[in-house]
Amino acid sequence: MQYLLIISCVHLIIFIKFVIYLYECSLIDNQQYILGYRLFNHILSMINADNNMATTFSDEMKQYSIEIWREILNHKFIIELSKGTLPFNKFLFYLKQDHYFLQEFAKLFQSAIQKTTDTTMKKWLERLYKSTVNFEMGMQRQMLYKLLSSNSINNDTKQQSFSPSKTTLDYIAYLMDILSNDTFAEMVSAIAPCPWTYLEISQLLSKFPIENEIYRNWVQFYCSTESHKQVDEIKQVLNILSKSKNEKHKEVMKEHFSCACKYEYLFWEMSYNLGNI
Repeated sequence: MQYLLIISCVHLIIFIKFVIYLYECSLIDNQQYILGYRLFNHILSMINADNNMATTFSDEMKQYSIEIWREILNHKFIIELSKGTLPFNKFLFYLKQDHYFLQEFAKLFQSAIQKTTDTTMKKWLERLYKSTVNFEMGMQRQMLYKLLSSNSINNDTKQQSFSPSKTTLDYIAYLMDILSNDTFAEMVSAIAPCPWTYLEISQLLSKFPIENEIYRNWVQFYCSTESHKQVDEIKQVLNILSKSKNEKHKEVMKEHFSCACKYEYLFWEMSYNLGNI
């Protein structure tokens, strides 16, 4: 008992010191803060393991892809957005690509309803579809209108015709292939990283005083209560689906989750480089 008390006190001291450290980093440099945030999360995960806290299957999936997950959180697109230095033409390019992606993503939810006979899962997919179409895409349309109406972007950029990039098309094709050829559990594994990484990105960026209104609104949308609820539901669905799967099938689910994470990273890379990767 005395040993456990000592360990708990040590954990508390580490926690307090890191909170102070992260606050100081946030005042100095955003990238240093993000690196500190990642280290802090790593230490917390070690503490949780030491305390023998229960690990869910969705936790295992994230841990399986933790390296690419960290690269997403530390991508230069995200870093510059947090500082307010991301050029508007890059954010505009990203928004157009993501709006097109979400159109196809929403269609996937509709089609996926046919892959399950479970009424609860059907209702969950219907909620995802409505949330994506009515709220997320609606938010994007408002932002696109503001960007295209502002003087911060030159007329040549505003008038550029849109075409989906190869990365966008490849990501969509990958998801549609899973929808057509793989199980419902594998499909859910592949769609999970998109909303989940966006939530963590926005939670991280919400710590910064972002002055640009469009960037700030984007962050606020993705770290909203609704977004948090959506990700919690996806985690719960993954955990439920995994219970009826053997270890081999669970590994396949993890592989699809990891592959989708890589596409998420490539999407940020493509957006930052205006389609040239």
